[in-house]
Amino acid sequence: MSGNVFRLLRLSAALLLCSCSLVSYQPLETIDKIDPDSGYRLGSRFGQSEDDTLLVLAFSGGGSRAAAFGYGVLEQLNRQQVEIGGRRQSLLESTDLVYGVSGGSVLAAYYSLHGKDSIPAFEKRFLKQNFQRQVAGQVFSLANMPRLTSPQFGRSDLVQEQFEAALFGQTTFGDLEKRRKGPFAVISATDMSLGSRFDFVQEYFDPMCLNLAKLPIARAVAASSAVPLVFSPITLNNNGGRCGYRPPAHLQAPSKSQDGEGRLQDETRKEYLRQIEAYTDGGKRPFIHLLDGGLTDNLALRGLLDGTVVHPQALLQRSLAENRLKRVVLISVNAQNQAGSPIDQSADVPGFKPVLDAVVNVPIDRNSQESLRQVRAYADQWNAKLPVGGGAPRVYFVSLQLRDLPPSVLKEQVLNISTSFRLLPSEVNALKQAAAVLLRTSPEYRRLLDDLSATPDNSPMPADLQAAATVSAALGNDGADGNAAASAASAPAAE
Repeated sequence: MSGNVFRLLRLSAALLLCSCSLVSYQPLETIDKIDPDSGYRLGSRFGQSEDDTLLVLAFSGGGSRAAAFGYGVLEQLNRQQVEIGGRRQSLLESTDLVYGVSGGSVLAAYYSLHGKDSIPAFEKRFLKQNFQRQVAGQVFSLANMPRLTSPQFGRSDLVQEQFEAALFGQTTFGDLEKRRKGPFAVISATDMSLGSRFDFVQEYFDPMCLNLAKLPIARAVAASSAVPLVFSPITLNNNGGRCGYRPPAHLQAPSKSQDGEGRLQDETRKEYLRQIEAYTDGGKRPFIHLLDGGLTDNLALRGLLDGTVVHPQALLQRSLAENRLKRVVLISVNAQNQAGSPIDQSADVPGFKPVLDAVVNVPIDRNSQESLRQVRAYADQWNAKLPVGGGAPRVYFVSLQLRDLPPSVLKEQVLNISTSFRLLPSEVNALKQAAAVLLRTSPEYRRLLDDLSATPDNSPMPADLQAAATVSAALGNDGADGNAAASAASAPAAE
Protein backbone atom coordinates (compact mmCIF):
# COMPACT_ATOMS: atom_id res chain seq x y z
CA MET A 1 0.00 0.00 0.00
CA SER A 2 2.82 2.39 0.91
CA GLY A 3 4.39 1.73 -2.49
CA ASN A 4 1.13 2.59 -4.23
CA VAL A 5 0.85 5.81 -2.23
CA PHE A 6 4.40 6.76 -3.13
CA ARG A 7 3.78 6.13 -6.82
CA LEU A 8 0.57 8.15 -6.65
CA LEU A 9 2.37 11.09 -5.05
CA ARG A 10 5.15 10.88 -7.60
CA LEU A 11 2.61 10.82 -10.44
CA SER A 12 0.75 13.80 -8.95
CA ALA A 13 3.99 15.76 -8.68
CA ALA A 14 4.85 14.94 -12.28
CA LEU A 15 1.41 16.04 -13.44
CA LEU A 16 1.73 19.23 -11.43
CA LEU A 17 5.07 20.08 -13.01
CA CYS A 18 3.70 19.26 -16.44
CA SER A 19 0.68 21.50 -15.86
CA CYS A 20 2.94 24.33 -14.79
CA SER A 21 4.89 24.08 -17.98
CA LEU A 22 1.70 24.23 -20.02
CA VAL A 23 0.33 27.36 -18.31
CA SER A 24 2.10 30.31 -19.86
CA TYR A 25 1.21 33.88 -20.77
CA GLN A 26 -0.77 34.21 -23.99
CA PRO A 27 0.38 37.35 -25.81
CA LEU A 28 -2.05 39.84 -27.31
CA GLU A 29 -2.10 40.14 -31.10
CA THR A 30 0.40 42.62 -32.52
CA ILE A 31 -0.04 45.15 -35.32
CA ASP A 32 2.46 46.00 -38.06
CA LYS A 33 1.18 49.49 -38.87
CA ILE A 34 -0.70 52.21 -36.98
CA ASP A 35 -4.09 53.19 -38.41
CA PRO A 36 -5.22 56.37 -36.58
CA ASP A 37 -8.70 56.08 -38.11
CA SER A 38 -9.55 52.63 -36.76
CA GLY A 39 -9.76 50.90 -33.45
CA TYR A 40 -11.30 51.65 -30.08
CA ARG A 41 -10.04 55.24 -29.84
CA LEU A 42 -10.96 57.89 -27.32
CA GLY A 43 -9.69 60.72 -29.51
CA SER A 44 -12.35 60.09 -32.13
CA ARG A 45 -15.12 59.87 -29.53
CA PHE A 46 -14.05 62.40 -26.89
CA GLY A 47 -16.83 64.90 -26.65
CA GLN A 48 -18.97 63.36 -29.36
CA SER A 49 -22.67 63.82 -28.85
CA GLU A 50 -25.57 63.22 -31.19
CA ASP A 51 -27.41 66.22 -29.76
CA ASP A 52 -26.72 69.50 -27.99
CA THR A 53 -25.94 67.91 -24.61
CA LEU A 54 -22.72 66.07 -23.72
CA LEU A 55 -23.31 63.80 -20.72
CA VAL A 56 -20.36 62.09 -19.02
CA LEU A 57 -20.44 59.67 -16.07
CA ALA A 58 -17.47 58.80 -13.85
CA PHE A 59 -17.69 55.75 -11.57
CA SER A 60 -15.18 55.56 -8.73
CA GLY A 61 -13.46 52.58 -7.18
CA GLY A 62 -14.77 50.80 -4.12
CA GLY A 63 -15.51 47.17 -5.02
CA SER A 64 -19.14 46.08 -5.23
CA ARG A 65 -20.10 49.10 -3.10
CA ALA A 66 -19.05 51.37 -5.96
CA ALA A 67 -20.80 49.21 -8.54
CA ALA A 68 -24.06 49.24 -6.55
CA PHE A 69 -23.94 52.98 -5.90
CA GLY A 70 -23.27 53.65 -9.58
CA TYR A 71 -26.04 51.27 -10.57
CA GLY A 72 -28.41 53.22 -8.33
CA VAL A 73 -27.48 56.37 -10.25
CA LEU A 74 -28.18 54.60 -13.55
CA GLU A 75 -31.60 53.57 -12.25
CA GLN A 76 -32.43 57.18 -11.42
CA LEU A 77 -31.19 58.43 -14.79
CA ASN A 78 -33.31 55.77 -16.46
CA ARG A 79 -36.40 57.08 -14.67
CA GLN A 80 -35.72 60.71 -15.54
CA GLN A 81 -37.29 61.57 -18.89
CA VAL A 82 -35.99 64.60 -20.78
CA GLU A 83 -36.30 66.14 -24.23
CA ILE A 84 -32.97 66.76 -25.91
CA GLY A 85 -32.56 67.71 -29.54
CA GLY A 86 -36.26 67.23 -30.18
CA ARG A 87 -36.17 63.64 -28.95
CA ARG A 88 -37.72 62.43 -25.70
CA GLN A 89 -35.66 59.85 -23.87
CA SER A 90 -34.16 59.06 -20.48
CA LEU A 91 -30.91 60.60 -19.22
CA LEU A 92 -29.55 57.04 -19.18
CA GLU A 93 -30.01 56.86 -22.95
CA SER A 94 -28.51 60.35 -23.35
CA THR A 95 -25.12 59.45 -21.83
CA ASP A 96 -22.21 59.80 -24.26
CA LEU A 97 -19.13 58.80 -22.28
CA VAL A 98 -18.48 56.75 -19.13
CA TYR A 99 -15.26 56.39 -17.14
CA GLY A 100 -14.71 53.64 -14.60
CA VAL A 101 -11.97 52.38 -12.28
CA SER A 102 -11.79 49.33 -10.01
CA GLY A 103 -15.30 48.40 -8.85
CA GLY A 104 -16.71 51.19 -11.01
CA SER A 105 -15.09 49.66 -14.10
CA VAL A 106 -17.31 46.56 -13.77
CA LEU A 107 -20.43 48.68 -14.14
CA ALA A 108 -18.94 51.04 -16.75
CA ALA A 109 -17.93 48.20 -19.06
CA TYR A 110 -21.26 46.38 -18.70
CA TYR A 111 -23.27 49.57 -19.22
CA SER A 112 -21.25 50.43 -22.30
CA LEU A 113 -21.84 46.99 -23.78
CA HIS A 114 -25.54 46.64 -22.96
CA GLY A 115 -26.86 50.19 -22.59
CA LYS A 116 -30.40 50.44 -21.23
CA ASP A 117 -30.56 46.65 -20.96
CA SER A 118 -28.15 46.92 -18.02
CA ILE A 119 -31.25 47.53 -15.92
CA PRO A 120 -32.12 45.23 -14.20
CA ALA A 121 -29.66 42.67 -15.64
CA PHE A 122 -26.55 44.00 -13.86
CA GLU A 123 -28.20 43.82 -10.46
CA LYS A 124 -29.32 40.24 -10.99
CA ARG A 125 -26.10 38.98 -12.59
CA PHE A 126 -23.57 40.73 -10.37
CA LEU A 127 -24.82 42.79 -7.43
CA LYS A 128 -27.11 40.11 -6.03
CA GLN A 129 -24.45 37.40 -6.51
CA ASN A 130 -21.62 36.61 -4.10
CA PHE A 131 -18.85 37.30 -6.61
CA GLN A 132 -16.19 37.22 -3.91
CA ARG A 133 -17.16 33.70 -2.85
CA GLN A 134 -17.12 32.60 -6.49
CA VAL A 135 -13.58 33.89 -6.93
CA ALA A 136 -12.44 32.39 -3.62
CA GLY A 137 -13.89 29.05 -4.69
CA GLN A 138 -11.76 29.14 -7.81
CA VAL A 139 -8.62 30.24 -5.93
CA PHE A 140 -8.86 27.33 -3.48
CA SER A 141 -10.08 24.78 -6.01
CA LEU A 142 -7.80 21.77 -6.33
CA ALA A 143 -8.44 21.86 -10.07
CA ASN A 144 -6.80 25.30 -10.28
CA MET A 145 -3.81 24.51 -8.07
CA PRO A 146 -1.56 23.52 -11.01
CA ARG A 147 -2.35 26.77 -12.83
CA LEU A 148 -1.79 28.94 -9.76
CA THR A 149 1.65 27.42 -9.21
CA SER A 150 2.70 28.75 -12.61
CA PRO A 151 4.70 32.01 -12.42
CA GLN A 152 2.70 33.32 -15.41
CA PHE A 153 -0.78 32.75 -14.00
CA GLY A 154 -2.19 34.58 -11.00
CA ARG A 155 -5.33 35.15 -8.98
CA SER A 156 -6.43 38.01 -11.25
CA ASP A 157 -6.49 35.59 -14.19
CA LEU A 158 -9.12 33.66 -12.24
CA VAL A 159 -10.95 36.93 -11.58
CA GLN A 160 -11.00 37.51 -15.34
CA GLU A 161 -12.54 34.07 -15.85
CA GLN A 162 -15.22 34.82 -13.27
CA PHE A 163 -16.03 38.15 -14.94
CA GLU A 164 -16.38 36.25 -18.20
CA ALA A 165 -18.71 33.72 -16.61
CA ALA A 166 -20.86 36.30 -14.80
CA LEU A 167 -21.00 39.30 -17.14
CA PHE A 168 -18.90 39.56 -20.28
CA GLY A 169 -18.45 36.15 -21.84
CA GLN A 170 -15.76 36.27 -24.53
CA THR A 171 -16.57 39.79 -25.73
CA THR A 172 -13.62 41.96 -26.70
CA PHE A 173 -12.95 45.65 -27.22
CA GLY A 174 -13.58 44.98 -30.89
CA ASP A 175 -17.11 43.95 -29.92
CA LEU A 176 -17.39 47.07 -27.75
CA GLU A 177 -16.36 49.22 -30.69
CA LYS A 178 -18.78 47.66 -33.18
CA ARG A 179 -21.89 46.70 -31.26
CA ARG A 180 -22.08 48.43 -27.92
CA LYS A 181 -25.53 49.69 -26.95
CA GLY A 182 -24.34 52.26 -24.42
CA PRO A 183 -21.80 55.08 -24.17
CA PHE A 184 -18.10 54.88 -25.01
CA ALA A 185 -16.33 53.45 -21.96
CA VAL A 186 -12.84 54.23 -20.68
CA ILE A 187 -11.52 51.61 -18.25
CA SER A 188 -8.37 52.54 -16.33
CA ALA A 189 -5.72 50.54 -14.49
CA THR A 190 -2.33 51.49 -13.00
CA ASP A 191 1.04 50.68 -14.59
CA MET A 192 2.88 49.02 -11.73
CA SER A 193 6.37 50.14 -12.83
CA LEU A 194 5.56 53.69 -13.93
CA GLY A 195 3.02 54.42 -11.20
CA SER A 196 0.78 56.09 -13.76
CA ARG A 197 -2.71 55.65 -15.15
CA PHE A 198 -3.17 53.20 -18.02
CA ASP A 199 -6.32 53.50 -20.14
CA PHE A 200 -7.76 50.68 -22.22
CA VAL A 201 -8.06 52.70 -25.43
CA GLN A 202 -6.14 52.18 -28.64
CA GLU A 203 -4.06 55.35 -28.04
CA TYR A 204 -2.30 53.49 -25.21
CA PHE A 205 -1.87 50.33 -27.28
CA ASP A 206 -0.41 52.01 -30.39
CA PRO A 207 3.06 52.57 -28.84
CA MET A 208 3.09 48.90 -27.78
CA CYS A 209 2.08 47.81 -31.30
CA LEU A 210 -0.86 45.86 -29.91
CA ASN A 211 -4.40 45.38 -31.18
CA LEU A 212 -6.77 46.33 -28.37
CA ALA A 213 -9.69 44.97 -30.40
CA LYS A 214 -8.55 41.43 -29.54
CA LEU A 215 -8.36 42.00 -25.78
CA PRO A 216 -11.24 40.54 -23.69
CA ILE A 217 -13.23 43.18 -21.82
CA ALA A 218 -13.09 40.97 -18.74
CA ARG A 219 -9.28 41.19 -18.71
CA ALA A 220 -9.35 44.99 -18.66
CA VAL A 221 -11.90 44.97 -15.82
CA ALA A 222 -9.81 42.43 -13.90
CA ALA A 223 -6.75 44.68 -14.29
CA SER A 224 -8.68 47.75 -13.15
CA SER A 225 -9.88 45.78 -10.08
CA ALA A 226 -6.54 44.17 -9.15
CA VAL A 227 -6.24 45.37 -5.55
CA PRO A 228 -2.59 45.03 -4.42
CA LEU A 229 -1.82 41.93 -2.32
CA VAL A 230 -5.41 40.71 -2.64
CA PHE A 231 -5.19 40.03 -6.38
CA SER A 232 -2.19 39.59 -8.63
CA PRO A 233 -1.21 42.11 -11.34
CA ILE A 234 -2.49 41.56 -14.87
CA THR A 235 0.19 41.17 -17.54
CA LEU A 236 0.30 42.58 -21.07
CA ASN A 237 3.01 41.94 -23.65
CA ASN A 238 4.77 44.88 -25.30
CA ASN A 239 6.03 44.87 -28.89
CA GLY A 240 6.83 48.57 -28.99
CA GLY A 241 9.18 49.65 -31.77
CA ARG A 242 7.91 47.19 -34.38
CA CYS A 243 5.07 49.08 -36.06
CA GLY A 244 6.52 52.48 -36.94
CA TYR A 245 4.71 54.35 -34.17
CA ARG A 246 5.34 58.08 -33.87
CA PRO A 247 3.82 60.25 -31.13
CA PRO A 248 1.17 62.66 -32.46
CA ALA A 249 2.63 66.04 -33.37
CA HIS A 250 0.20 67.97 -31.15
CA LEU A 251 1.72 66.35 -28.05
CA GLN A 252 5.04 68.02 -28.79
CA ALA A 253 3.71 71.41 -29.88
CA PRO A 254 3.66 74.12 -27.18
CA SER A 255 0.42 75.84 -26.22
CA LYS A 256 -0.43 79.05 -28.08
CA SER A 257 -1.00 80.72 -24.75
CA GLN A 258 1.85 80.80 -22.26
CA ASP A 259 -0.16 81.98 -19.27
CA GLY A 260 -0.58 79.77 -16.21
CA GLU A 261 -3.18 77.59 -17.89
CA GLY A 262 -1.09 77.20 -21.04
CA ARG A 263 2.00 76.15 -19.08
CA LEU A 264 -0.06 73.64 -17.12
CA GLN A 265 -1.37 72.15 -20.36
CA ASP A 266 2.17 71.85 -21.67
CA GLU A 267 3.23 69.99 -18.54
CA THR A 268 0.27 67.63 -18.88
CA ARG A 269 1.19 66.87 -22.50
CA LYS A 270 4.85 66.35 -21.59
CA GLU A 271 3.91 63.96 -18.80
CA TYR A 272 1.62 62.01 -21.13
CA LEU A 273 4.34 61.94 -23.81
CA ARG A 274 6.91 60.58 -21.34
CA GLN A 275 4.53 57.83 -20.36
CA ILE A 276 3.73 56.91 -23.96
CA GLU A 277 7.43 56.83 -24.86
CA ALA A 278 8.00 54.35 -22.03
CA TYR A 279 6.03 51.80 -24.09
CA THR A 280 7.81 52.35 -27.42
CA ASP A 281 10.76 50.04 -26.73
CA GLY A 282 9.51 46.50 -26.24
CA GLY A 283 13.11 45.32 -25.92
CA LYS A 284 13.53 47.20 -22.64
CA ARG A 285 10.00 46.52 -21.38
CA PRO A 286 8.73 43.35 -23.09
CA PHE A 287 5.93 43.09 -20.53
CA ILE A 288 3.94 45.52 -18.41
CA HIS A 289 2.05 44.70 -15.25
CA LEU A 290 -1.19 46.41 -14.27
CA LEU A 291 -2.81 46.98 -10.88
CA ASP A 292 -6.00 48.57 -9.55
CA GLY A 293 -6.88 51.78 -11.36
CA GLY A 294 -7.94 53.40 -8.10
CA LEU A 295 -4.29 53.74 -7.05
CA THR A 296 -3.78 56.59 -9.53
CA ASP A 297 -7.30 57.88 -10.25
CA ASN A 298 -9.91 56.54 -7.86
CA LEU A 299 -12.62 58.96 -9.03
CA ALA A 300 -12.00 58.29 -12.74
CA LEU A 301 -11.77 62.06 -13.23
CA ARG A 302 -8.08 62.43 -13.99
CA GLY A 303 -8.45 60.83 -17.41
CA LEU A 304 -11.26 63.22 -18.27
CA LEU A 305 -9.21 66.25 -17.22
CA ASP A 306 -6.17 65.08 -19.17
CA GLY A 307 -8.29 64.22 -22.21
CA THR A 308 -9.16 67.87 -22.80
CA VAL A 309 -5.44 68.54 -23.24
CA VAL A 310 -4.19 65.31 -24.78
CA HIS A 311 -6.91 65.21 -27.46
CA PRO A 312 -7.17 68.82 -28.68
CA GLN A 313 -8.38 67.60 -32.05
CA ALA A 314 -11.28 65.81 -30.38
CA LEU A 315 -14.88 66.44 -31.18
CA LEU A 316 -15.46 68.22 -27.88
CA GLN A 317 -13.23 71.10 -28.91
CA ARG A 318 -14.79 71.23 -32.33
CA SER A 319 -18.28 71.15 -30.89
CA LEU A 320 -17.40 73.99 -28.53
CA ALA A 321 -15.86 76.04 -31.31
CA GLU A 322 -18.92 75.56 -33.52
CA ASN A 323 -21.36 76.31 -30.69
CA ARG A 324 -23.17 73.05 -31.30
CA LEU A 325 -23.27 72.17 -27.62
CA LYS A 326 -25.60 73.91 -25.18
CA ARG A 327 -24.53 72.06 -22.07
CA VAL A 328 -21.80 69.73 -20.81
CA VAL A 329 -22.83 67.52 -17.89
CA LEU A 330 -20.40 65.59 -15.70
CA ILE A 331 -21.79 63.33 -12.99
CA SER A 332 -19.13 62.07 -10.58
CA VAL A 333 -20.19 59.01 -8.56
CA ASN A 334 -17.88 58.69 -5.55
CA ALA A 335 -18.41 55.60 -3.40
CA GLN A 336 -15.68 56.42 -0.90
CA ASN A 337 -16.61 55.03 2.51
CA GLN A 338 -15.68 56.07 6.05
CA ALA A 339 -15.72 52.92 8.11
CA GLY A 340 -15.11 53.33 11.82
CA SER A 341 -11.78 52.09 13.23
CA PRO A 342 -11.05 51.08 16.85
CA ILE A 343 -7.26 51.69 16.66
CA ASP A 344 -7.46 55.12 18.30
CA GLN A 345 -9.12 53.58 21.34
CA SER A 346 -6.02 51.61 22.35
CA ALA A 347 -2.28 52.07 22.91
CA ASP A 348 -1.66 48.80 21.07
CA VAL A 349 0.45 49.05 17.93
CA PRO A 350 -1.93 48.80 14.93
CA GLY A 351 -1.75 45.48 13.12
CA PHE A 352 -1.06 44.65 9.50
CA LYS A 353 -4.54 45.29 8.07
CA PRO A 354 -5.14 48.81 9.45
CA VAL A 355 -1.60 49.79 8.43
CA LEU A 356 -2.14 48.42 4.91
CA ASP A 357 -5.49 50.23 4.69
CA ALA A 358 -3.78 53.50 5.63
CA VAL A 359 -0.92 53.00 3.15
CA VAL A 360 -3.39 52.40 0.30
CA ASN A 361 -6.28 54.69 1.22
CA VAL A 362 -4.58 57.85 2.52
CA PRO A 363 -2.90 58.82 -0.79
CA ILE A 364 -6.00 57.74 -2.71
CA ASP A 365 -8.23 59.98 -0.58
CA ARG A 366 -5.88 62.95 -0.96
CA ASN A 367 -5.64 62.53 -4.73
CA SER A 368 -9.41 62.17 -4.96
CA GLN A 369 -10.05 65.41 -3.13
CA GLU A 370 -7.53 67.22 -5.33
CA SER A 371 -9.25 65.89 -8.47
CA LEU A 372 -12.63 67.07 -7.18
CA ARG A 373 -11.26 70.53 -6.48
CA GLN A 374 -9.75 70.77 -9.95
CA VAL A 375 -12.95 69.74 -11.72
CA ARG A 376 -15.04 72.06 -9.57
CA ALA A 377 -12.66 74.96 -10.27
CA TYR A 378 -12.68 74.21 -14.01
CA ALA A 379 -16.50 74.18 -14.10
CA ASP A 380 -16.79 77.38 -12.05
CA GLN A 381 -14.20 79.22 -14.16
CA TRP A 382 -15.84 78.13 -17.40
CA ASN A 383 -19.32 79.18 -16.28
CA ALA A 384 -18.02 82.51 -14.97
CA LYS A 385 -16.76 83.36 -18.48
CA LEU A 386 -20.06 82.57 -20.23
CA PRO A 387 -21.13 85.45 -22.48
CA VAL A 388 -24.40 87.20 -21.76
CA GLY A 389 -27.09 85.84 -24.04
CA GLY A 390 -25.51 82.43 -24.58
CA GLY A 391 -23.24 81.28 -27.33
CA ALA A 392 -21.28 78.82 -25.19
CA PRO A 393 -22.36 75.72 -23.28
CA ARG A 394 -22.83 75.71 -19.53
CA VAL A 395 -20.91 73.10 -17.57
CA TYR A 396 -22.89 71.17 -14.95
CA PHE A 397 -20.75 69.31 -12.41
CA VAL A 398 -22.90 66.98 -10.32
CA SER A 399 -20.80 65.52 -7.52
CA LEU A 400 -22.42 62.57 -5.72
CA GLN A 401 -20.54 61.38 -2.63
CA LEU A 402 -21.74 58.94 0.00
CA ARG A 403 -20.12 61.18 2.62
CA ASP A 404 -22.47 64.01 1.59
CA LEU A 405 -25.61 62.14 2.58
CA PRO A 406 -27.63 63.97 5.22
CA PRO A 407 -27.19 62.57 8.76
CA SER A 408 -29.31 59.44 8.88
CA VAL A 409 -29.34 55.71 9.50
CA LEU A 410 -28.80 55.28 5.77
CA LYS A 411 -25.59 57.32 5.85
CA GLU A 412 -24.16 55.30 8.72
CA GLN A 413 -25.04 52.09 6.94
CA VAL A 414 -23.48 52.83 3.55
CA LEU A 415 -20.33 54.47 4.94
CA ASN A 416 -19.58 51.30 6.88
CA ILE A 417 -19.89 48.93 3.93
CA SER A 418 -16.45 47.44 3.37
CA THR A 419 -14.60 47.38 0.07
CA SER A 420 -15.04 43.88 -1.31
CA PHE A 421 -16.86 41.99 -4.04
CA ARG A 422 -19.68 40.88 -1.76
CA LEU A 423 -22.83 42.74 -0.75
CA LEU A 424 -25.87 41.74 1.23
CA PRO A 425 -29.20 42.42 -0.54
CA SER A 426 -29.99 45.03 2.11
CA GLU A 427 -26.69 46.79 1.34
CA VAL A 428 -27.45 46.85 -2.39
CA ASN A 429 -30.83 48.42 -1.67
CA ALA A 430 -29.28 50.96 0.71
CA LEU A 431 -26.74 52.06 -1.87
CA LYS A 432 -29.43 52.43 -4.53
CA GLN A 433 -31.45 54.50 -2.08
CA ALA A 434 -28.41 56.66 -1.38
CA ALA A 435 -28.06 57.35 -5.10
CA ALA A 436 -31.68 58.47 -5.30
CA VAL A 437 -31.37 60.77 -2.27
CA LEU A 438 -28.14 62.40 -3.43
CA LEU A 439 -29.44 63.10 -6.93
CA ARG A 440 -32.70 64.54 -5.65
CA THR A 441 -30.92 66.81 -3.16
CA SER A 442 -28.27 68.00 -5.62
CA PRO A 443 -28.87 71.67 -6.53
CA GLU A 444 -26.71 71.30 -9.64
CA TYR A 445 -28.77 68.33 -10.85
CA ARG A 446 -31.93 70.32 -10.24
CA ARG A 447 -30.54 73.22 -12.24
CA LEU A 448 -29.83 70.82 -15.08
CA LEU A 449 -33.41 69.55 -15.06
CA ASP A 450 -34.72 73.13 -14.97
CA ASP A 451 -32.54 73.95 -17.97
CA LEU A 452 -33.99 70.94 -19.80
CA SER A 453 -37.54 71.90 -18.69
CA ALA A 454 -37.84 68.39 -17.30
CA THR A 455 -40.21 67.34 -14.53
CA PRO A 456 -38.07 65.95 -11.69
CA ASP A 457 -38.76 62.52 -10.29
CA ASN A 458 -40.48 63.21 -6.94
CA SER A 459 -41.16 59.68 -5.82
CA PRO A 460 -41.58 59.32 -2.05
CA MET A 461 -38.48 59.68 0.09
CA PRO A 462 -38.05 57.42 3.15
CA ALA A 463 -39.40 59.03 6.30
CA ASP A 464 -36.10 58.87 8.23
CA LEU A 465 -34.41 60.92 5.51
CA GLN A 466 -37.02 63.61 5.02
CA ALA A 467 -36.10 65.87 7.90
CA ALA A 468 -32.37 65.32 7.51
CA ALA A 469 -32.49 66.12 3.81
CA THR A 470 -34.44 69.29 4.53
CA VAL A 471 -31.79 70.40 7.04
CA SER A 472 -29.03 69.54 4.57
CA ALA A 473 -30.72 71.58 1.87
CA ALA A 474 -31.18 74.54 4.20
CA LEU A 475 -27.46 74.53 4.95
CA GLY A 476 -26.88 75.08 1.26
CA ASN A 477 -25.15 71.87 0.15
CA ASP A 478 -21.57 73.13 -0.14
CA GLY A 479 -22.59 76.72 -0.44
CA ALA A 480 -25.08 76.27 -3.28
CA ASP A 481 -28.67 77.40 -3.20
CA GLY A 482 -30.54 74.76 -1.31
CA ASN A 483 -34.07 75.63 -2.43
CA ALA A 484 -34.18 72.89 -5.03
CA ALA A 485 -32.96 70.30 -2.58
CA ALA A 486 -35.46 71.47 0.01
CA SER A 487 -38.18 71.06 -2.55
CA ALA A 488 -37.01 67.55 -3.25
CA ALA A 489 -36.96 66.69 0.41
CA SER A 490 -40.53 67.89 0.88
CA ALA A 491 -42.00 65.03 -1.14
CA PRO A 492 -44.33 62.70 0.74
CA ALA A 493 -42.69 60.01 2.83
CA ALA A 494 -42.80 56.41 1.77
CA GLU A 495 -45.13 54.24 3.78
